Amino acid sequence: MRGKFDRLLRILNLLDRESACKPSLLAEELRVTERSVFRYVNSLRDAGFPVAYDREKGTYAFENAFKLKKARLNMDETLALAMARRMLGTLGETFERAFDSLEKKVLDVSSPCDGFLPSSALVLACPDKSDKADVSKLLKALTKASVDHSLVWICYQSLYSGEDTKRDVEPYYLFFSPDGFWNLRAFCRLRGGWRTFALDKIKSWQVLDRYFVPRLFVDEVGKELSQGFGSYLDGDPIKVVVEFSPEIRPYVVRKVWHPSQESRELPDGGVEMRFRTTGLDALKYWLFRWIPHVSVIEPEELRLEMLEALKAQLTRLEKTAGRKERAKRGSESQ
Repeated sequence: MRGKFDRLLRILNLLDRESACKPSLLAEELRVTERSVFRYVNSLRDAGFPVAYDREKGTYAFENAFKLKKARLNMDETLALAMARRMLGTLGETFERAFDSLEKKVLDVSSPCDGFLPSSALVLACPDKSDKADVSKLLKALTKASVDHSLVWICYQSLYSGEDTKRDVEPYYLFFSPDGFWNLRAFCRLRGGWRTFALDKIKSWQVLDRYFVPRLFVDEVGKELSQGFGSYLDGDPIKVVVEFSPEIRPYVVRKVWHPSQESRELPDGGVEMRFRTTGLDALKYWLFRWIPHVSVIEPEELRLEMLEALKAQLTRLEKTAGRKERAKRGSESQ
């Protein structure tokens, strides 16, 4: 090593990497005496570097998590932190505390864009967590089980029937759906097929001391997710063609709703969208939000399902109107 400046830089780099910096090791590394090491450290202190001696470990270290280069977060990174905080906040106090700790560590070695704190720089709308179960423990357990290929026993409450069923499942991956819920993609041994389980509907669980041979590999996960619509992944991909009226066009063209989406403008100013997707139920519910400005061209089964649903809704509206009219006549006759 050529001189004092080079040795000072070497000490700084070792401290920054949190390497063992015992005087004897530094003396050997720098090929100097321990007395010279003491002088170098004092020179660094005089220059303003917060170098302290840890008597318990017998080594030098930077104080207060000091780093040589404090990274500056750009706006994208600031936004990502803010979004992560809002999303994790819906999972319960466990993940909220974990994020507080993580954010503190990030800020120890970085400074946010333009002086904003990542947690308060942006206000983001997020589903209220007050009416949702704390799934943090389950999320961690399933994540580990999927990595270890461990079977998991669950008691699952059906979203539609409310019925509880007990089953062994092979967990593969977890994903956060656009409707604001965490889901588990797993092979269900009770049903003998692939299923998606909403974590907030898993009433109880146990990771078993039994293992499974994977049926799905990591590189297939993205493909499966890209075919589904929302959290609905089951079924064969089907071609879907829908048309939106000019009145609603500015709203539906603001984003890409599905990876396979293809759009073209219609002569009347509307827009045609084409998808190839599984999960027609989720697509149907999405289309309902655009009524009366949407028409289903293909497939016919989807068009007929929506037609029957609209007829049922008309019947309900007529019954409601009838009850209100009868109640009004009754009040007028009194």
